[in-house]
Amino acid sequence: GILCGVGALWYISWNWWRAADSARSLGFELRGLIHESWLLGATVAVALVILATAYFSGSLHRLWGLQHPWHAVVAYVCWAFVQEFMLQCFCLRMLRTLVSQASSLILSGVVFAVAHLPNPSLTFVTFFAGVGFTAIYARKRNLYVVALIHAVLGLTLAVSAPEAWFHGLRVGRDFLHAPSTIAADISPTR
Repeated sequence: GILCGVGALWYISWNWWRAADSARSLGFELRGLIHESWLLGATVAVALVILATAYFSGSLHRLWGLQHPWHAVVAYVCWAFVQEFMLQCFCLRMLRTLVSQASSLILSGVVFAVAHLPNPSLTFVTFFAGVGFTAIYARKRNLYVVALIHAVLGLTLAVSAPEAWFHGLRVGRDFLHAPSTIAADISPTR
């Protein structure tokens, strides 16, 4: 899993460098964080509503069961940035050369969802998240904003949804080696 992710990041970064695009055209501009602070504020407001709902429903829990999750938070924020870089700066650009803008939004959602297989609930939710993240990126052209929105919503989901729904956001082999109740429900019986 990690080796594939590092390999994909290297390949995408190498192609990005070869294309000699400016950092600004790809959305690497810190000024956008200030211009789009309302969008980040709205995301935090949505996250607070989700967290309050989880608190009052009794589903709020520690991030991945960790006693001190701050290193995991930093790692997840970095990983959200890497995912958005791969989705927006590589996949979306390639899709836009092949299909219409509307189709590229939908296909970006499909690509993002496929990256979250075989976790069925997470795959379903990430389809819509991928479409939303791509729509924001297409309009705002700021990778930092999209990555922070991704990180805030992902971390909120990780601490607020019951474990059985999203299985700790596990994907790939991690999901298969530690199946949740959802995986047990869809597994063939012997």
